[in-house]
Amino acid sequence: MSYSSLESTKSQKRPEASVIQDWLSSYLAQLLEIDLQEIEPQTSFERYGLDSSAMVVLSGDLQEWLGQKLDPTLLYDYPNIETLAQYLAQQS
Repeated sequence: MSYSSLESTKSQKRPEASVIQDWLSSYLAQLLEIDLQEIEPQTSFERYGLDSSAMVVLSGDLQEWLGQKLDPTLLYDYPNIETLAQYLAQQS
């Protein structure tokens, strides 16, 4: 699946939580083929139906977008868009 419309931040500093949240919301909406308005940042990834393999793929795509290595268990530690985006924005 191509997410070319979701621009990379490799050469930039870590984006703010709102930018990360927007990327994650858009990613899930595309993946699940639903309207962006149906994505709620407080809803768990698991509740959206993401299994472990889907979360590994999401983690890899997010890692590529951010241009920084991420722990594969990150989506379990921060199980929704809001908490994950806040955590990532605070990392340097």
